[in-house]
Amino acid sequence: MRAEMLGKRVLVPEGYSELVQKGYGERKSEGLVLSLYEAAYLLEKGKLDVFKDGKQLKLEEFLGEAEREEPEFFIRYNVFKDMRDRGYVIKTGFKFGTHFRVYPRGKKPGEAHTEFTVQVMPEEKRLEVTDISRLVRLARAIRTRLVLAVVDSENEIVYYEIKRISP
Repeated sequence: MRAEMLGKRVLVPEGYSELVQKGYGERKSEGLVLSLYEAAYLLEKGKLDVFKDGKQLKLEEFLGEAEREEPEFFIRYNVFKDMRDRGYVIKTGFKFGTHFRVYPRGKKPGEAHTEFTVQVMPEEKRLEVTDISRLVRLARAIRTRLVLAVVDSENEIVYYEIKRISP
């Protein structure tokens, strides 16, 4: 399947119905718009050919382009890939103040409510209490659980659920 990288998004102009059925992308008038994470995953799995300015990109080239478009792309992509490999439909969560929103296994947007939001961070990064408080409040406001995905220098991921407890 052919796609075109257009900055922070990737456009699949036609033949994308199977991708929609599997929870990828967002339909627009010009075709199916994929996030950089979705496109990288599909490219890695051999399901998508991505072009930029007429040149077909190899996975390493695409990852480099994506990292230029979005700082910390690679660390976040590792979490995206891990969640997708576990059977979750995962979408960007920028509108919700977090990196990703995740749907229950076997469900996609429109079929179920977001199960949890995921905030990704490298293990060496410090997270302030005010940041944690903000993330917990945002998750509660949209009725989801908050998961913190901590990625170490070897790209191993540890997931922590963070929630408010009432006294």
